[in-house]
Amino acid sequence: MSTFEMQGLTWKARSKCQQDAILIENKVIQHDGLITKLYSHSDKEQWCVAVADGISNSPAAEQASYTVLKALMQNKKIEPCQAFTIQQYLVDQLAHQKNSFGASSTLAFIQNDGDQSFVTIQHLGDSRVYLFSQHDQKWHCLTRDHNYLEQLRESGELRAGENYASIYGALLQYFCADPLHEVMDFTKTEEYLTENDALLVCTDGVHDVMECGEWLPLKADMELRTWLLNMKASLDSKQAYDNVSMVLVRAKI
Repeated sequence: MSTFEMQGLTWKARSKCQQDAILIENKVIQHDGLITKLYSHSDKEQWCVAVADGISNSPAAEQASYTVLKALMQNKKIEPCQAFTIQQYLVDQLAHQKNSFGASSTLAFIQNDGDQSFVTIQHLGDSRVYLFSQHDQKWHCLTRDHNYLEQLRESGELRAGENYASIYGALLQYFCADPLHEVMDFTKTEEYLTENDALLVCTDGVHDVMECGEWLPLKADMELRTWLLNMKASLDSKQAYDNVSMVLVRAKI
């Protein structure tokens, strides 16, 4: 029988406030700087880890990310979740208050329903999930951001070598505390993890500063805590401004 070990880190960085939140071990955590305990689950147990990133130009962004993760926790059966359900929960909680109407957030999460080493990956926005493969000792991005730039890439209209204005990075999909806001359903993907493969779910405060080609490998004998703290130090050395949130999951035999 295999197990999954998991640990999370969240950090305000140089931003004025913390608009990220993480979900691990059925706890929603929103903190200026924290590394969680190390948790472990067998491949027969159900679990879910997630990150949410409040969209900074929306009101009450920190409430949006926290509420989106609370919505995810309502899914007690840990089965593939519907984006509409989360959107409706956010509307119910925040849309009726003037100061939080329009509060918006991204979401990325990994869950295991007890089906051995298969995990389900779902996301909305530009929070991402990455795979570290022991086979090639490299990190690989498993998700596609929901923005105009990715839409151009998918349609074959993205021109190599051309710089695109920041507006092309604007999100096309996100959760919003507005009853008229519509979200697409999650694209569900599954990943099979072999021993010492790992998944990282993270907010854009990570990949906007360092793409995965620059990340350190996660060696089989390296503690998750060590890798997370090394990553934080690397982002700090690059003057990371935006909030940084990560949850790292590794398969062990």
